[in-house]
Amino acid sequence: MKLGKLLLSSVLLVGALNAEDVMQKSMTAMEQGMTKIQKGFLNNNLELIKEGSMLVKEGNALFSDKKVIKEYLPKDKKHMANVAANSSERIALDINVLELNLDKKAYMNAANAYSDMLNACSKCHAIVRQW
Repeated sequence: MKLGKLLLSSVLLVGALNAEDVMQKSMTAMEQGMTKIQKGFLNNNLELIKEGSMLVKEGNALFSDKKVIKEYLPKDKKHMANVAANSSERIALDINVLELNLDKKAYMNAANAYSDMLNACSKCHAIVRQW
């Protein structure tokens, strides 16, 4: 019986640590990507924008599953998983719009997509993290 409880506790701990790890990787990749995109716009560097876009895509993909989001959120905020999931969807759409507009050389529209991505990030942080 004690072995079973120990095993169950270990599984739950590993699951919680894994959720934290996914969240940390996701947010780090997205932060680095957003920074590169911004620097790319400021320095007229399309390659930097594209590199940033790839990082944001990778980070967003890690933290777009509602189950993973619920695992990460504290007990009193699990009901806000939909807010984070909606922000993730919005970011995914904005990345596509940004890339399409870069291909068309419609840089103002691409910058507007970046701005909307930043707003999606800020909204999620403001609501879910309550900062």
